[in-house]
Amino acid sequence: MKKLLNLSIIVLFSILICNTVEAQRKSNTNNKVVKENVDEENFKSVLSFGLTTNTNSGLLGGVAARKEILINNNALRRQFHYFNFEIVSVNHYRESTSNVGGNGSGYVYGKQNYLFAIRPQYGREINLFRKSSEGGVNVNGIIAGGPTIGLLKPYYVQVFYGRGTVRDEIFDSKKHTPNNIAGSGGFFEGLGEATVVPGVNLKAALNFELDAFRQSNISLEIGFLAEAYTQKVNIMALSENRNLFTSGYITVFFGGKK
Repeated sequence: MKKLLNLSIIVLFSILICNTVEAQRKSNTNNKVVKENVDEENFKSVLSFGLTTNTNSGLLGGVAARKEILINNNALRRQFHYFNFEIVSVNHYRESTSNVGGNGSGYVYGKQNYLFAIRPQYGREINLFRKSSEGGVNVNGIIAGGPTIGLLKPYYVQVFYGRGTVRDEIFDSKKHTPNNIAGSGGFFEGLGEATVVPGVNLKAALNFELDAFRQSNISLEIGFLAEAYTQKVNIMALSENRNLFTSGYITVFFGGKK
């Protein structure tokens, strides 16, 4: 429920931004000269960057960069080459943050590794509903996929040894308990110890595109992603791990047309 609530917050926030920008665009349109009334749909490509969240992550799941290249602008339904690159954190569904002594120093008991998914993707994007000349929203359908580079980084915890002695160690279920853990270690600890787990991914999505200021746009991509790794990904020590992940996601993109 918490993850669904986070997704709902992102959607509502994005809609608010879109409505605000659209109102500003309509206000500015009345003051523009006639020569600017060109067909704003005659563009060849779109480059945009975004923030994403998904049901396997926290509120901020990662970052993305997207490139769309027009295939045929005269077709009944325009199609685009779709290139996407994203780096996203992936959590185990059993993860739960605990606080130490009420001081806000949180850690995830049983967590052994962070999983970061690096996903270069290629696919096709097709226009489903085209906005009117007076404005509105373009709705595009997307099918894309590609390889996944999974990075497993060890999860460190601060271990209390008495007399004020605290050491950062990789979580070990055989010697670390809630009684001797003082909190989580530094996020960047263990970067040099990261290992690679290869995989593949496939997604289906809808892209809702609002043209904000003709050459710029804001869009909201909502979709479903499935990802499979070549082996079980060891995220949690005390729970069953798996090699197949599915998630719903939302990405807010900001970019420009050429």
